[in-house]
Amino acid sequence: MSDRDASLRGPNNNWLERWERQDIGWHHAEYNPHLLNYWQMLEVPEGALVLVPLCGKSRDMVWLTEQDYRVRGIELSPLAVETFFKEQGLQPKRESLGHFERWSAGPYEIYCGDIFDLDQLDNSQVNAVYDRASLVALNPLQRMHYGQLLKHVLPAGCPILLVALDYSQHEMTGPPYSVDESEVRDLFRSVYRVNQLDSLDLHNQSERYKEQGLSRIFEQIYQLQPLVD
Repeated sequence: MSDRDASLRGPNNNWLERWERQDIGWHHAEYNPHLLNYWQMLEVPEGALVLVPLCGKSRDMVWLTEQDYRVRGIELSPLAVETFFKEQGLQPKRESLGHFERWSAGPYEIYCGDIFDLDQLDNSQVNAVYDRASLVALNPLQRMHYGQLLKHVLPAGCPILLVALDYSQHEMTGPPYSVDESEVRDLFRSVYRVNQLDSLDLHNQSERYKEQGLSRIFEQIYQLQPLVD
């Protein structure tokens, strides 16, 4: 899928510029509570390899390794990758691999490059996916191809924990984009049983959503369980 036109590339130069400006309001210093609350429902065995697309410098990767998992991140910004390893006090090994640069140390391997080149990697050992910030970072056309890509490259039996947002898209320009339950089901129903685990009303939790002109916004957590495992 590497020869696609520019409209199907992952997060673009704006993403890189935001990292350069440290305009990374989506980054959280604490572990994501949905990861802590719902990960065990995927029943992923210890020692498994977990794919974290568009991982940034997320500390959620640290939590996963604390549970004895190995982590494979995919991230466009080399600054984000460098910062993650620096914050963990690790000196990564760097090597070129196709369109990616692989940074690895300890239980972490982060591939710096475009998410849509994921099919260049051998993903046969991936046991689960944690998507907190990837699907909602992509526009509608990209989301369609992202769903197809995951279904193509992930081995059978690979579950996904997905965090998405649902709001009136005309009220705010993404990213993060609104991806409602019907779209999640359309993207993945051919190979996954989609189970919404929770839906949290964020509108009254922060004034910033009202300041952005949103009349409603929900954070929704999904368990995507393979139909054949």
